[in-house]
Amino acid sequence: MMKNEFEALAKREVTDEQFEAIEKLYMSSTLDKQDFVKSIRPMLKTIPEPEKEKNIKKMCVRDRSGFRKTPNGCWFHIRYVELVDIDVKTGKYIVKALEDKDFEKLSNEGCDLHYSTDFDFDYMKCIDTQHREIKLTA
Repeated sequence: MMKNEFEALAKREVTDEQFEAIEKLYMSSTLDKQDFVKSIRPMLKTIPEPEKEKNIKKMCVRDRSGFRKTPNGCWFHIRYVELVDIDVKTGKYIVKALEDKDFEKLSNEGCDLHYSTDFDFDYMKCIDTQHREIKLTA
């Protein structure tokens, strides 16, 4: 059984290491694919789902005076967000706030968390996961 076949039957994703262990179980059993997946469903619930790589983007925001750029005109005010999807009806980006561990990772990579010379989209073209307009707070 291939990994993609297993994931389709189990209706969940597994890591390569997890699949190697599952494949050993499958090869030692006499069950067909469907019956094997049914028999290990309780065990699958205890295995953690693999963490997906987040689609992190730079969203341009305004400062308190309403400007997108710093006073010297060289830097944009930005916030890092996760791009979830695009709302086809409105054409707006659906974004979600990042977790603290994501900010730590960006900081460790040397990213400036507040200013950049470029950005991926403006906050006025974004909505949150509940399809509400983005509100900036000081």
